[in-house]
Amino acid sequence: MPKIGLRNIKTALAVFLTMQINLILYIISPTFASTWYSPFFASIAAAYSMQRDNSKSFSQARIRSFGSITGGVFGMLLVLFYEAFIQTSIIETYGAIGNMFFLYSLTALFLVILIYMMVRFKFHEFVFVAVLTYLSVTISLRNNLPVVPFALNRILSTIIGVLVTLLINNLNLARFKNTHLLFVSGLDQCLLTPEKKLTSYTSYTLTKLLHDGLNFTISTSRTPASLSRILDGIPLKNELMIMNGAVSYDIQHEKYTDIKYINKPAQAFINAYFASINRNVFTYTIIDQALSIYHTSFGNEAEEKFYLDRKNDYFRNHIKGIIGLKEDAVFYIVIDKLVTVETYAQDLLSQFKDDITCQIYPYSLIDDYYYLKIYAAGISKKTALDEFLNKNQESAVIAFGSKTFDIDIMKNSDLSIVLNSADNEVKAIADIVIPSEQPDELIKIIKKIFYARDYKKTLLKLKNRYQTKI
Repeated sequence: MPKIGLRNIKTALAVFLTMQINLILYIISPTFASTWYSPFFASIAAAYSMQRDNSKSFSQARIRSFGSITGGVFGMLLVLFYEAFIQTSIIETYGAIGNMFFLYSLTALFLVILIYMMVRFKFHEFVFVAVLTYLSVTISLRNNLPVVPFALNRILSTIIGVLVTLLINNLNLARFKNTHLLFVSGLDQCLLTPEKKLTSYTSYTLTKLLHDGLNFTISTSRTPASLSRILDGIPLKNELMIMNGAVSYDIQHEKYTDIKYINKPAQAFINAYFASINRNVFTYTIIDQALSIYHTSFGNEAEEKFYLDRKNDYFRNHIKGIIGLKEDAVFYIVIDKLVTVETYAQDLLSQFKDDITCQIYPYSLIDDYYYLKIYAAGISKKTALDEFLNKNQESAVIAFGSKTFDIDIMKNSDLSIVLNSADNEVKAIADIVIPSEQPDELIKIIKKIFYARDYKKTLLKLKNRYQTKI
């Protein structure tokens, strides 16, 4: 059975308060309350404006207020004009039925004008609310109330309703937050679906947690080209550890903040090595905050696919050729059969084992092909995390991984959690293996730990629940 959500409770509270305002006004003056305030319209406005977060609530409140003012004033002017210059003669000539028919016809005609004006001035989102208020003013029963106080009743009630909602939505209900904990997560097989996207639940909940002070970062082999698309709209404040720890990246300002290049002798040797065997290698470099990738002719279908999947990305420049020594290489990528990339790695390490790090893992899009990634010595996700922790004060680290290159960072965290879709060797060292492949489950656990009053007790419960080692 689904739980009653906080938005549900806040909506009910907002509606309750709008009704209590009517009660207070009625106690002070029944006539004033009935003339100038409508709990019905105030409650509708409050419920309509209540959204999951403050920015969306403000947007809906703006729509409701502006639409009500526009429609209410437009309807009021129409009725004033009709009653002052037309109504008397119509009633004398055609009676009450004729009066109703003529008023309804005029209301429909001026509705066309109202909608046209809203669309003409690009206020499309206000149309529905403006029409609703316009009709309530022009054709609702007024119980002998003059049109001016009647229209102002609708407008003021709406404004009060949205103000009540904004007030409630901006109240920070007392909730414990473990802002001292650092949550570090990978992306693939962690936060992303098989389609390489965030679910709507993950996106919304992570955004809400970050606004509440969640201390969170991402450790990934990806570059900003894919990250900016995947994480669009997520307010990540911490630097991200990208390219397997070779680079730190400020996604809010789209800026590389720390880059660890391969030294020049090693770079020269790697260039010469692959050139001597006429072998393509993807060489990544960062020039003036722009990521560029050098390559030559592709050696197999996997390399060609790798290129085609990335060639149109806004954040990457592809250059055909070999990187020169005036430019600094961040890392190299070769894609080939396992025995081939292992041979390349052995040859390179035999000459520069103290200067470079080689990582080999499967290229998941085509069977039997593997990545060889070559970085500066000491580059790893663990090293990047250690440097992050040296610059920040966190009492504990909780890591989420899925791939073999996540193992070091998981081993050096206080708690490691993976989904059932993680690689087997990763699941073997994880503290908790969630029996699900859904990314939403990880976000639910992050939320549970972040808001826990006693997070250590919560961690123990999670371990016991999933029957993992302690």
